[in-house]
Amino acid sequence: MKNPGLRLIALLIAMVCLALPAAAKEMKSQITEMDSVPRVKPHYPVPTEPNQVFYVERSSNSNTVVYCANLDKDGKLNTSEPIKAYWRWYNVDGHVKTLNFAERMMAYGIKSAKHDGPNGSYSFQIAAMPERTLYIGLDAHGQPEVFGKLGEHWVKLAYVYLEVDDHGLMPDVPELDLFGIDRSTGKAVREHINRR
Repeated sequence: MKNPGLRLIALLIAMVCLALPAAAKEMKSQITEMDSVPRVKPHYPVPTEPNQVFYVERSSNSNTVVYCANLDKDGKLNTSEPIKAYWRWYNVDGHVKTLNFAERMMAYGIKSAKHDGPNGSYSFQIAAMPERTLYIGLDAHGQPEVFGKLGEHWVKLAYVYLEVDDHGLMPDVPELDLFGIDRSTGKAVREHINRR
């Protein structure tokens, strides 16, 4: 597919398929505990943005979607938009690029940020995975964090890695990994989701 715009739309549609019911394509999940959070692509740059809470990497290139807490002047989460997402185009020159409409609606955008989570946190979903509820809040030191469940583990989310297969007519995301730190044990946890 030569047109990069059509290629992006095809990738976004493939990512939305992650949210389809299991009958459409079986999803297998496996949880692994580790000593530390591994880097799937150690040669990719790791974003270090102010108030960063997690990021999404892809196998296709080093461009990364960064999620940051949106804090007000008092260091509290913004009540109308507690979390923001944008690109870091490392594959070009590292500049920031806003998510376009299709990316916000079908892939990386935030849906349903509501002030209904534990300890005053906000619950939300990422557009491509509406069945997965995450929470953004402030930790005991007032630092922002995103947390959720990987299997039976409540973890502070570190990053998500998408394995992108672009050999067909439309790109597919047959596998993805979510990495985090267990909030009670401090152990690294990986959830591997396979759709093959």
